[in-house]
Amino acid sequence: MNIFKRIGAALGGVKQEHELARDYPQGSLPPAPAFSSYPEKTHLGDQGIFAYRMEFMVAEAHGSLVLDAINSEFQLESQAVFQEGHLVNGARSIHFSLRPEFGGARVAIVTNSVQLLEKIDALKLQPPPPWIVFPDADPSALGSLQGSMEYWWDWFFQPFWASADAATRARYLTIYPTDQEWRDYLMLHTPR
Repeated sequence: MNIFKRIGAALGGVKQEHELARDYPQGSLPPAPAFSSYPEKTHLGDQGIFAYRMEFMVAEAHGSLVLDAINSEFQLESQAVFQEGHLVNGARSIHFSLRPEFGGARVAIVTNSVQLLEKIDALKLQPPPPWIVFPDADPSALGSLQGSMEYWWDWFFQPFWASADAATRARYLTIYPTDQEWRDYLMLHTPR
């Protein structure tokens, strides 16, 4: 799917490329520092949109942390965890969506606020693990992933797991304890 249709779908409607380019003109994006690798940020400048896009998932309880970060840079009209919108603060702009999916909060953001991206990085966000999102899944019988689990794994969990170092993975498994079958499955899917 075209990135602009994905952004539009994530934000609840079709957002045309030229509309986003208008909201994020050249010169509106300050030089970016070295961001954390998770959540991944995609620079959209080659498409005429001078902003970053990110999409990730957090436990519903952590959705409020994302909203607090957004509210610190832009003034939200609501404190509801699940919401979407377009906000402007001077030359900075954001299109965002927090939606309930997979038992957590799916977050999609397009922004030229480097400060906001740094605040989100500082949160050290993590997606909930597969044994919570898919409690009935048997890791010993999964084989190749398909359907909604494959989508969730490819877009939300694997980007986190692949970017995490050994210490982060160990802490994650302490926060979200699981059985040996899931640990073995994760080890098979850990980048070397």
